[in-house]
Amino acid sequence: MKRISLSGSVVFIAVLVIVLGTAVSAWISLGLIKDSLQPAQQEKAAIVAQSTDRLVLHLLDQGVPLDRFGRMDEVLSSRLQGHADLEFLAIYQPESDKLLYQASTNGVATNGDGSVDSLAKADKEFALYRYPLVQDGKTLAEVWVGFDPGFMAQVFEEIGYDIATILVVTLLLAMELLMFITTYHIKTPMAGINAMLDKVADKDLREVVYFPGKDELSHLGNRVAAAIGSMTEGLKNAATGRREDLGYQLPDGSPERVGLTRLSFVRPPLFLVIFSESMSLSFFPAYVNALYEPIPGLSPSMVIGLPISVFMLVWALSLPVAGQWSDSVGRKKAFMVGASLTAVGLLLTAWCDNLWQLLIVRSITAVGYGVVFITAQGYVTDNTTVANRTRGMAMFLSGFFSGSLCGAAIGGILSDRIGFEATFMLSATLSLISAVFVMQFFEPKVTDPDAPPPAVLSFKDFTTLLTDKYFLLITFLSAIPAKLLLTGFLYYTGPVYLNQLGANQSSVGRILMAYGLAIVLISPLSAWLGDRLKNKTAFIIFGGGLSALALFAVYLIPGVYGMFTGVLLLGVAHAVGVSPQLSLLTEKVKLKNGLTLGKTIGIFRLTERIGNIAGPLVAATLISLLGFQNSFLWLSTGVAASLILLVVLYLMFRTMDQRQLQEA
Repeated sequence: MKRISLSGSVVFIAVLVIVLGTAVSAWISLGLIKDSLQPAQQEKAAIVAQSTDRLVLHLLDQGVPLDRFGRMDEVLSSRLQGHADLEFLAIYQPESDKLLYQASTNGVATNGDGSVDSLAKADKEFALYRYPLVQDGKTLAEVWVGFDPGFMAQVFEEIGYDIATILVVTLLLAMELLMFITTYHIKTPMAGINAMLDKVADKDLREVVYFPGKDELSHLGNRVAAAIGSMTEGLKNAATGRREDLGYQLPDGSPERVGLTRLSFVRPPLFLVIFSESMSLSFFPAYVNALYEPIPGLSPSMVIGLPISVFMLVWALSLPVAGQWSDSVGRKKAFMVGASLTAVGLLLTAWCDNLWQLLIVRSITAVGYGVVFITAQGYVTDNTTVANRTRGMAMFLSGFFSGSLCGAAIGGILSDRIGFEATFMLSATLSLISAVFVMQFFEPKVTDPDAPPPAVLSFKDFTTLLTDKYFLLITFLSAIPAKLLLTGFLYYTGPVYLNQLGANQSSVGRILMAYGLAIVLISPLSAWLGDRLKNKTAFIIFGGGLSALALFAVYLIPGVYGMFTGVLLLGVAHAVGVSPQLSLLTEKVKLKNGLTLGKTIGIFRLTERIGNIAGPLVAATLISLLGFQNSFLWLSTGVAASLILLVVLYLMFRTMDQRQLQEA
């Protein structure tokens, strides 16, 4: 019978309760919001009518006849400006049964052109409110205020989408928090106690585990450790110098106290940093556009994409140095410094006055982001073995994309309500919280004098890899195109295109969220299928084909729905095709001339960043030359061409390898 872990059951029950409770709360909130929308519209209509009433009465007091107001249509039209929901404003005279003055959002309209000539027509066209205009107890006219009849439904739908987004984010946040709590208070202490008891059963008393927590299981674990220490001392006294007769492995002094292996502890702070940086994904191009300054030789589209490319360039260049520095100072210090740098960069981003300041502070953010990224990967490597490293990296990627998904969605909603600057400040605060978390729960670096020095990349390593046909094939025809689409299409073109279509930042965040959601949901299934089918090349090809289809879908279906389809398909494509790239690379590339697996992975990760850097610039160039729709077509064609070339060359290389084996 399959055993279900205690921690897993606790997480499942808690998440179920949270989801049900949040769903009920959301349903009640939607009902309350719907009930409050109509009174809010009525209140706005009354304010507009009162303002118009005061103007008309003032003119009447000046002796101007009601039917002789000059340019009153233009005045009414000006009052419609800046109100997306307000479509019609008119003054009706009951005595003559006609509209004396009127204006609509389509422009100024006099009753002479027959635009609205009756109450029945106004009621049909608009959500109409009528207010009497009274002077000295006599009703002289009526002020008609007309709203877009579909506006309230649109607002309600928008709020519903926001609440659904928050539900998804709440679920992911709850899972992250509960996984950490159950790991820290249940799973890890139980594992430590089991490890100590297993060693006692094997008559090995040289080590005990130290439990830093304050919960009952940690207290129990420390009591077990103390009992083992007392047992050790008793055996030493009983042995009187003849330890080998007892059959126990005893320490020379007290048992060595070792820390608990807490692999999953890196996930919460990583999630927070990625969350904080990703909060600006949906609105960053719009923020750059607000600081736009012409740069000679660059189109406006390229200038807007420049900060993203600079960020990616500095991030890529920081990775090798940050990795070696993290190895030397320890993961705790490196993560804290990286998270703090990210927070400083995000905070300064909120205060930028021009584009050049933005480029500098984004570079600071990129360095911190790079340190966090490579340190988290190093932490996973430190706390895993060859047997479980794949699962460890899957946990890393899951935390990364969960943070990206939640950040993009919440950032879009917040920027619509509190503004860009306040959202950046909140992002900086979250990044600082991750540094505090690491300070509390990470262990400081323990130096092992017998450990070999870390391998240092050399120019020879680069030349060895850049002359390997499979490295060139996978990197330049699969990895780089994937990263180019990530930054060029998702991070840059997506927000700019959606803003041009009139979508608000909340809508942009929700659409970008589809990419991360596809990654989180599809990646585990794709990894399981990849291990079962053992055909990594097929997954890479399938992912590349889906990427081309994603861009072609946006070309075929212009508008918001086409972009959503493209983003979702791109997420599925990357979930299927990106993960097998590294596995296939490590299988095919020959390690020679001092090249190690670690160096191969490092150079591959560095080289694929070419796509991250080039993505916004390539997309901006295409947009400035061809427009959005044709740019999508060209990007799709380029991805398809690189995929076809990859398939042809891979088959050719495999045939060559088989022929060489036969000849040998």
